[in-house]
Amino acid sequence: MSTTRDIINGIIQSRSRRKSDSAKLELFMRLSTLERAFENRRELDAELLKYFPVALVACLEGYFRLAIKEMIDTGSPFLERSAGLLRNAKLDFDVLKALHGKQITIGEFIAHNIPISRLSHINHALSALLGKDMLAELRTVADRWSYEVQGNPKTPILSDPDGTYAAVSKTFELRHIICHEMASSYEVEVSDIERGFTATAMFLKAGDELIGETLNPNAPLTQADMNIEAGAQLDAALQEVEALSHNIKNRLNPERIEQFAKAHAAWRTYMETWAQFEADSYKGGTIWPTIYCGSAAAIAESRIDQLKEYLRSYGLAG
Repeated sequence: MSTTRDIINGIIQSRSRRKSDSAKLELFMRLSTLERAFENRRELDAELLKYFPVALVACLEGYFRLAIKEMIDTGSPFLERSAGLLRNAKLDFDVLKALHGKQITIGEFIAHNIPISRLSHINHALSALLGKDMLAELRTVADRWSYEVQGNPKTPILSDPDGTYAAVSKTFELRHIICHEMASSYEVEVSDIERGFTATAMFLKAGDELIGETLNPNAPLTQADMNIEAGAQLDAALQEVEALSHNIKNRLNPERIEQFAKAHAAWRTYMETWAQFEADSYKGGTIWPTIYCGSAAAIAESRIDQLKEYLRSYGLAG
């Protein structure tokens, strides 16, 4: 049986294997790779086709765990709504210590402890956080990019919701059989794999649209708008960093001011260097500014917390 330390280490290791903490970005990268491979499925041996249900369920589990984490860590009202999802989780000193030390977040801990081995599990968890039935909501979700940017009619992403849900459930079933049984007399129908792939991909896209609009209503859609929005968020974070830095320097003696200035300059260099390192995975792409600003803003937010804590710890706040 896993101990809570195993769970904490598992969360940390899982995080280290991702390029980002964005459910949307991780889904885009993983699903686009799978879709390209699926286009060449005719060249694959029948046995290798069985990989697709396994990979699709990994996408379902990975995406929805990360989305649940994002929603809960956003705060109210999702944090309060997540209370019922924590009932079977083991909360002991190791977990409290990891949360206090910011090794893991509340969202990560809860998301890790939620079962996601069938469609009903996903619906239960997301419905609790959304405050309404997820599968019912997905019936009418439309692709904003399609109708706002491309000018297409506003139509639901899922043209046949019931058929989609049935095919996703079948994909979960296939994955279980392939991964956990020898099943020597069981023939996996290629049509089930193909139907499941299309349905699961559309289900994920509809789910991402619903969650995205819930967390960030009317968010920018074009890459240019995303770059502008990311830049504005970084500017706002850096303005707060500088305001706090100015506050601290006003309360220090000249010698300490010089020390602080050197440390702060080193932090700024680190922020810029690390953000560039992360963004350069997309060097030459139009998404580069969004990745750079997002990475830098995350570091700036941590710096804000650090400076606020310094002010509190040394009685400089106020």
